[in-house]
Amino acid sequence: MNLTPYPKPAHWLEIRTIDMHTGGEPLRVVIDGWPKLPGRTVLDRRRHQMEHYDHLRQALMWEPRGHADMYGCLIVPPNDKEADFGIIFMHNEGYSTMCGHATIAITRLAVEMGWVRKREPETRVVIDAPCGRLVSFAAIETGQVVALRFEGVPSFMLARDQSLEVPGL
Repeated sequence: MNLTPYPKPAHWLEIRTIDMHTGGEPLRVVIDGWPKLPGRTVLDRRRHQMEHYDHLRQALMWEPRGHADMYGCLIVPPNDKEADFGIIFMHNEGYSTMCGHATIAITRLAVEMGWVRKREPETRVVIDAPCGRLVSFAAIETGQVVALRFEGVPSFMLARDQSLEVPGL
């Protein structure tokens, strides 16, 4: 049997990914092959992605490569020098501004791939996301990631103890 590699046509787009899991929740991280997304900020780049390359999101998130619960992200340049990198969250239905399980997974990947310098006892990772700046922390023991946590953007409660009537329900 001949198992030599198939000669890929030059016009094909090859996208490389790493699949991660956080408590069973998937994250497909694009690490190479995605078209460059122009813009000054993560939001600019996400807008360009949505307008010009959504078909690529669909190809990675939908079957046969993905599934109904598939989540993914693109690593992009940060908004400024204070962050380590930027991130665009995507899933089978579109895009989101924040994802906790993806933030945990990408923090581990960034530390283990050497995208940020590993420091014991804790490595700090600063990520520009569509929701704002996230700061995550990887606990390191004997060179290994043993725990992760992150600080999200500020949130608030708009109203307390409110009722809502929905027509038709």
